[in-house]
Amino acid sequence: MTKKHWYYGSCHCGAVRFRAHLDIHSGTSKCNCTFCWKQRNWNVCGLKPEDFELLAGADLLSTYARKTETFELSHRFCAKCGTHTHGDGYLEELGGAMVSVRVAALDDLSIEDLVSAPVTYCDGRRDNWWNPPEEIRHL
Repeated sequence: MTKKHWYYGSCHCGAVRFRAHLDIHSGTSKCNCTFCWKQRNWNVCGLKPEDFELLAGADLLSTYARKTETFELSHRFCAKCGTHTHGDGYLEELGGAMVSVRVAALDDLSIEDLVSAPVTYCDGRRDNWWNPPEEIRHL
């Protein structure tokens, strides 16, 4: 399947709105690091910055950023309602500058497309991102 022209997404209150050019059937990801676990984070990762456009709410975005020797990632969320919508950062293994989109923030993603999309599990808790953790049922 090819990329849908654009998926549209938003936070809960609608103040932050975006669109993302992606192919949900190329896969999604879930991670077991402490941040993702606490957030129940489920993403489409590795989009190029040009495949993401913030349409509204730039002034309402808050950021939780994390930087290590190997990666840099900023988690973006609406300061008004608290909904996490996307993240951006730099990870050489994903081709450098990238954007990730929370699947729960996509307004026009059908349940059928979501549940049929492959899921990659990442062992972020052990900084072993490219391999699945031993246990994934809680993710």
